[in-house]
Amino acid sequence: MSRAGQQLAYALNEELGRRAIEGLSPHSLRAMRDAADSFVLSVAPSRSLPTSSVTSAHIVRWIEGMRAKSLAPSTLLVRYRYLSVLMRGLVAVGALPESPMKDLRAPRARAPIIEFPDDAALERLLNPLRYQDLNGARDLAIIWFLAAAGLRRAELIGMRHSADSSLSDLDLVGARARVLGKGRRERQIPLMAGMLSMLETYLELRTRSSHRRHSALWLGQRGPLTTSSVNAIVAARGRMAGITHLHPHALRHAWAHRMLSSGVGEGDVMVLGGWSNRAMLSRYGAYAASERAFAAVEARAAALEPWGRSVSTTTSAGRQRGGGGGGSQGISVTHVADRRVEGSDSSASAILPTRRRTGSVGA
Repeated sequence: MSRAGQQLAYALNEELGRRAIEGLSPHSLRAMRDAADSFVLSVAPSRSLPTSSVTSAHIVRWIEGMRAKSLAPSTLLVRYRYLSVLMRGLVAVGALPESPMKDLRAPRARAPIIEFPDDAALERLLNPLRYQDLNGARDLAIIWFLAAAGLRRAELIGMRHSADSSLSDLDLVGARARVLGKGRRERQIPLMAGMLSMLETYLELRTRSSHRRHSALWLGQRGPLTTSSVNAIVAARGRMAGITHLHPHALRHAWAHRMLSSGVGEGDVMVLGGWSNRAMLSRYGAYAASERAFAAVEARAAALEPWGRSVSTTTSAGRQRGGGGGGSQGISVTHVADRRVEGSDSSASAILPTRRRTGSVGA
């Protein structure tokens, strides 16, 4: 049977197999399979539709079916993008003459508000005095890696440790670590002084673990930590610091914001964070850009007020003419140049809008 005559379900399954061989992450493979299965169930319940018969009308019907099930817009968009990847793959191997999605636009999904702990919350979270219990050294080191290096959960639990430096992801002498990111792309991250200190403390305690011969860096009582273990650790330590609903990825957002706000170039942040394009970094950096803009205005507020002098001059002239009496000439106008806010050196800060910080999670 030619590739063009293959049944759709079989062809999509073959394409998923090729993606697995290429090293796509388990999470991405699961999401891609969800997209493929839901599409086949929607357009070919009997699983007998030839691949070459798939048209854009099938795609539209699939999308409408997901909307009818009240699927979240973000989930719909993710499935659409993964199915698009699979369709392009089928075109590449000759199963389709062209992608049925090439002239369609992706469903819109409102970008969620990105919330992350602010500097004050991070200071509470990273206070060593909160980590005096049995697993404190490990948990503190984990949160340092997430907050100070911006690692993803999968990257964190994938780290390896060995006495053989060639097999270990840690280079304590060179103050760097190796992580395996999305698409099995390897990168180096710097280990700052605080991270090194916490890591060395944890490694000392790790030698006493019954699982110390395991290659995984992060160990629990039952062996290597899992993604759910890391979720539980971060959430619990967050609650102890007064941060509700804290999750590992929020610390990655906080890291990206801090890097960009501190003046680290976007290209460098992309390298350190393991992004292959600027799309995700733009989402992470949007809040930082807003904060930088506010800071720039506040620093130059007095010079940026085009109305300050004219209001003052006009008001003074009005008072001289009207003598402070009734009528329109007696209207009192507050001098912008004379307004002061306690603790502020800028006269304009009294009329600038108060910043609403959306970056804080919890108290």
